[in-house]
Amino acid sequence: MNEKNNQTHDANDASRGSTGSSLITVVICTHNRVHWLEKTVQSVLDQIRDGTELLVIDNASTDETPSVVCDLTRTHPSIFVWREERLGVAFARNTALAKAKGEYVLFLDDDEIAEPGWLTAYTRFIAEHNSVRLGCVGGPSIPFFEKTPPRWIDPARFGLDLGEPARLLAGVNSLGAGNSAYRRLTALRLGGFCTALARHEDSELNGRLQAAGYEVWWLPNARMRHHIPASRLTLAHQSRLAFAEGSASAVVRLRQIKCPISRWFYCLGRSVVAPFHVGLKLVLAGITLPWRHGRIAARTWLHVPRTWGVVFGLWTQRRHCGKNVS
Repeated sequence: MNEKNNQTHDANDASRGSTGSSLITVVICTHNRVHWLEKTVQSVLDQIRDGTELLVIDNASTDETPSVVCDLTRTHPSIFVWREERLGVAFARNTALAKAKGEYVLFLDDDEIAEPGWLTAYTRFIAEHNSVRLGCVGGPSIPFFEKTPPRWIDPARFGLDLGEPARLLAGVNSLGAGNSAYRRLTALRLGGFCTALARHEDSELNGRLQAAGYEVWWLPNARMRHHIPASRLTLAHQSRLAFAEGSASAVVRLRQIKCPISRWFYCLGRSVVAPFHVGLKLVLAGITLPWRHGRIAARTWLHVPRTWGVVFGLWTQRRHCGKNVS
């Protein structure tokens, strides 16, 4: 199996070497979503023009993904494939940054569909704003649901749309890497995506870009649609997601605290406060349950697993947060 993968890598590198560099490499990182992957790839192929490559990063898939992407490369000369055995989207995206030929790497996730004009919007923006200060530019994520969400779920939580116009972002506003283009060498120079994070690896990199003086832009006409399966529309799944987000946010915060002693006291303080915070949220969730079809109560409840995720992330990652981000 490894010999076959190495041969695929060598063939891809050899075939790409003669084409030279391009402005944009579109990258689709995928793991065991073969039923959606072909739709995602086709939505990009419909927009591909000369000089743009499509790189598929197979992130240790165990389904039919390897054979499907192999067939795609035979049919479409603009598609190249690389397999990343280390499981995790940050590993896959860092591999894309290393292997892409384009000056910019434009990510699209394997459960997303690029709307018409998506690639053109990025190409035009980058051509007009290309400079050493441009670190990242990204656009809206429009959710479409496999089934109607239950009434306690706020559908807006599943998308991202900062509205018009195109603008420079600062502060808390960030982007999802699943619809963002990064200046490849700049992202690599800053260490790429943080592999210690299960969530928010895109926000963390964007924050480092901004802290280093690079620009992060919002591009409202670069739209894609994000498929939301029914399995994500349960309280159990949302609770697991909240826990993972809390753990990731803790790691991001710890990386901002340079002094090991200050880091220890921060962990201690958050851990002492956590039980009181959780108790308050449980009471509020019970009180608000009758209102707005339980939507307020559900949102309040999700603070509980998120808080425990923060505590978990603080103490499991505290010793590692002074090390290299990747």
